[in-house]
Amino acid sequence: MSIIESFKKTIIFFDEIKSEGVIEDYALIGGLALSAWIRPRTTQDIDLAVTVSERIKWADLISIVETRLHKRVAIHKGTQRTNIKENFSFVSGQIEVDVISTRGFRLADAAIKDAVIADVFGINVKVVTPEYLILLKLLPLSNQDILDITALLKKADKNKLKTLAQKYYLLSKLESVW
Repeated sequence: MSIIESFKKTIIFFDEIKSEGVIEDYALIGGLALSAWIRPRTTQDIDLAVTVSERIKWADLISIVETRLHKRVAIHKGTQRTNIKENFSFVSGQIEVDVISTRGFRLADAAIKDAVIADVFGINVKVVTPEYLILLKLLPLSNQDILDITALLKKADKNKLKTLAQKYYLLSKLESVW
């Protein structure tokens, strides 16, 4: 299965569980989200931020992925540094899918709420805006993240970005790469 087929299959699955009320919403973040805003670059995974319905436990979502997609899920410990408390991954075809919960992660929750529909590989999917993508990339801030941020700054609303960075206590980190 190609990366594009894996991507489409993943998005269809998350659309289905959204329509069933298992998740409230989700949005594409990370390397693939970049392709909606700037020239695409290669990436090793599909990154999704997910708002799980209040009535669903994170373990239930993991079970649904394992059962319906017949995938083995790797559960990852959250990190204080990135505010991620719940996340897991699974392999779909040739690509890894990383799923990050918005529970306790206000920045990711707001990013989903402000996300827009974009065409990625010929499929409409909710993608976080350049401003939120920059802020999310500030958390790990790898060398690749710095390159991505530099490219995204050309598409970002600078006033909105600065306001959001201040709100999420990331202004000094943003200024260090701006």
